[in-house]
Amino acid sequence: MIFTKDKLSALQTVLAQAGTTVIIGHRSPDGDAVGSTLALSYYLKSIGKEHSVIMPDAFAPFLNWLPSSDEILLYDQDPRKVSQLIIEAKAIFCLDFNKLDRVGSMSKFLIESKAEKILIDHHLHPAEEFSLSFSDTEASSTCELVYRLIEALGAIDTLGTDFFTSVYCGLLTDTGSFKYNVHPDTHRIAGTIIAKGIVPQDVQSDLFDVNSLNRLQLLGHLLSERLLAYPEKKASFMTLSAEVLSKYNYQAGDTEGFVNYGLSIKDCTFTALASEKDGVVKISFRSKGDVDVNVIAKEAFGGGGHKNAAGARSGQSLAEVSQIIEKIIQEKL
Repeated sequence: MIFTKDKLSALQTVLAQAGTTVIIGHRSPDGDAVGSTLALSYYLKSIGKEHSVIMPDAFAPFLNWLPSSDEILLYDQDPRKVSQLIIEAKAIFCLDFNKLDRVGSMSKFLIESKAEKILIDHHLHPAEEFSLSFSDTEASSTCELVYRLIEALGAIDTLGTDFFTSVYCGLLTDTGSFKYNVHPDTHRIAGTIIAKGIVPQDVQSDLFDVNSLNRLQLLGHLLSERLLAYPEKKASFMTLSAEVLSKYNYQAGDTEGFVNYGLSIKDCTFTALASEKDGVVKISFRSKGDVDVNVIAKEAFGGGGHKNAAGARSGQSLAEVSQIIEKIIQEKL
């Protein structure tokens, strides 16, 4: 039970006493990061709490339809304004990341801040650097935790369509359309949201039926030219070079979900996608069953996440990263 009376009371005290408040999501924000920060924002608005929602950098265009997404401030677009908001904040909500250094170059201001820092997150191994922590590694998503928190505060029925839409977005995206890390409470919350009038097909369409021709052609190239299969290891591996991304006019979010195609191969229990951009290689891992990619990502690249879904970044070349992953496949699977 993470929403104890003591913790809820402590949270309410922080909200009552804190002046400037900010809500922060992680670098390269996904549907759960954007959905959860907006959902919490709607709650703070409902109780008259002035605040700002901040992301380290831009989120994918397919999330632009979310209500109030245009109000999110981006550090990489206005570092002076955003850093000042963090410095002046008395309370900082940290959503969908488990350590203060998970927000890129913005982390120095977050680490130095003397504000009360409240964690709401579902990733493994949360740091002990937060004033108050609502962490549940079994939860499907941070959106689920925001919903459960506000439910525990007795305020769910005070919120409207925008809140429920944002929560449903996070539930849908972080579970791979309810394929991963789903438990009974996930479907209970989803069912309640649908009963509130949210149409699942509409959210699905807004999220997934917005492909550009370039994105589909990039996916076609990935699957036909860059997918390696290792049947004897029940594994697959894919790469995308900076040159290929440029050829298909890559836009932020274009590779979202691509890694799952490698795991869709029959009997495959491990896959990885390494993509190169701006001198950094981003690696996404997915697995099934007992293959723990959180451990693999941490040991090989200092990354992490969940048992069956993790990620990392590397300053090594794409060729070097590929060699490491192929070695992992051959020696550890």
